[in-house]
Amino acid sequence: MVERMVPNPRHERLRRLLLEAGERSHEVRQAYLRAFGAMGSGRVWTGPAADRWTDELADRHHRLGQLAQRVVDTVEEEMRRHPPLVTEAEASAIRREMAGRT
Repeated sequence: MVERMVPNPRHERLRRLLLEAGERSHEVRQAYLRAFGAMGSGRVWTGPAADRWTDELADRHHRLGQLAQRVVDTVEEEMRRHPPLVTEAEASAIRREMAGRT
């Protein structure tokens, strides 16, 4: 008898995590835009110190975006390692493992 296939609890948890990571990634990418735009306008602060600060702000903005994308990429990679459907017995075992009851 073929066992019924059900959603993989681990895959489902990763899918929710991916949605959350995507939302947070978008927020992170917007984090410095307002300040960077203001500094780039030349109306907020000017001079050599302002230029260095703006360059540092741009660098941090770029690195933060890269790190946020790495989180999304890592979750996507982990999702590919777990099938979306498993047998009922496998799903039960996965739920026990995720709950720390192996």
